[in-house]
Amino acid sequence: MNALTPTSPDLTMEPKPLQDSLITISQVVFPRDTNELGLATAGVIMKGIDIAASLTAARHSRRKIVTASLDRMNFINPARLWELVTTTCFLTKTWRSSMEVEVQVRAENMRTGEGRCVAVGYLVFVALDDEMHKPTAIPPLAITADKEQRRAEEAEARKQSRIQELETIGKHEDTLIDRSDMPQSVMRTMTPNDSNIHQNVFGGIILELIHHAGEKVAFRHVNGPVIAVRQDRMSFEQPAYIGEEVKAEAVITRTWNTSMEVQVDVTARDHKTQECRKVASSYLVFVAQAPDGKPRPLAPFEPRTPKQRQRWEEADIRRAVRLKERTLTCPDDAV
Repeated sequence: MNALTPTSPDLTMEPKPLQDSLITISQVVFPRDTNELGLATAGVIMKGIDIAASLTAARHSRRKIVTASLDRMNFINPARLWELVTTTCFLTKTWRSSMEVEVQVRAENMRTGEGRCVAVGYLVFVALDDEMHKPTAIPPLAITADKEQRRAEEAEARKQSRIQELETIGKHEDTLIDRSDMPQSVMRTMTPNDSNIHQNVFGGIILELIHHAGEKVAFRHVNGPVIAVRQDRMSFEQPAYIGEEVKAEAVITRTWNTSMEVQVDVTARDHKTQECRKVASSYLVFVAQAPDGKPRPLAPFEPRTPKQRQRWEEADIRRAVRLKERTLTCPDDAV
């Protein structure tokens, strides 16, 4: 399914205001959610983000919805043990059957009341009909303020950028992870607890696995704790189904002074047919952490094969794009 083809909203439907689909969810960071430094892992944050954002999309469309893509996610500050993490989600723009949701995550120290931004990013969802599970029309988003118009224009620009990236998606096939890369992997058989309303694996589970695999390979390289600071754009190319074995494999593509980029590929294997297919791929950036929580230098990664060299060179291009977006932070006025 490709939710990124340009489409127009169905103007015969009554536009719905942003406030109608606003979702806010809070959760406490428990010990099981943290690393050795008492910081919440990005996988846990991402799983909660997908749940909250999907509720926003479902509330607006009143349809079954699926996660089509993650535009990008910047992790600005870590959430800590026993802090209250609040995720706020609202629509930025709708098209005919797809919609973009902005996500803002904040953490609050329950003793001091201190609050800070944890993450900000965007996800795209597609509404499906009840019978054929095909993309179906959704109500337009009513634009009632200047900042809503600005968000809609920025969402359209992101969509056009995603379309341009899709035109070059084949290039990623040259750097897919295989056994010769000796990747670190995380593997799970999907159960009904991992399903969405369609009995497919819901997007938050895939995002959580991606971060677990990425953290695993990053931890091995630095021999110590790391935190995620960025996840690049990612499309869900195929669904994963309950009962399948889903595997996330991760390799380091490049290191800098205190940070590294990691490539993660996700595949699903059917136990009956042994068919294996690609579900998603993404790039993540991690920073090595000293015991005091500050970034620490890490050993350089030296490419040894043509494929590693290609990843190494392309990583610097992606880094240049990220540096242009370093000013992205949580706005003071969420809506």
